[in-house]
Amino acid sequence: MALNSIVISDSTTLISLINIERFELLFKFSDTIIITSSVYNEVTVKKSAKRILDEYISLKKVEILEVNNVKKVKELLIRLDLGESESIVLAEEQNLPLIIDEKKGKKVALSYGIKAISLVGILLVYKNKNYLSNEEIIEIVNELREVSFRISDGLLKLLLEG
Repeated sequence: MALNSIVISDSTTLISLINIERFELLFKFSDTIIITSSVYNEVTVKKSAKRILDEYISLKKVEILEVNNVKKVKELLIRLDLGESESIVLAEEQNLPLIIDEKKGKKVALSYGIKAISLVGILLVYKNKNYLSNEEIIEIVNELREVSFRISDGLLKLLLEG
């Protein structure tokens, strides 16, 4: 059983984990991940990512849901991209936690009272729950860095110290 039954996700974590072939890691954190169609479009630019995401959609582990408050999305587009804006609004509408990695987007989500967590935060939860060892964390972080996911040495040190 996952730590959360349902979460909303922006694209960065999904893309990063698909790129390092560790997408399944998310399902220790949540049974079901909800995304918007704009997040789906961002993630599925690569055919290989589309194949993986479509597989999880067919398994009902990933669902696509649209936002109702389009006006609020448009307001957020002044500061954020479409995927982030829709994800934040959907998380607020559904009263669900949000996986978001961009600092600006996370700050906006938190200002709306949304529980927000990044991929690094998820890795920290996994470490603290003994789902991942320090060696596994280092391996995952190195793989993420190879696909241009930015994690500083200082942040890695904090992650390993738990």
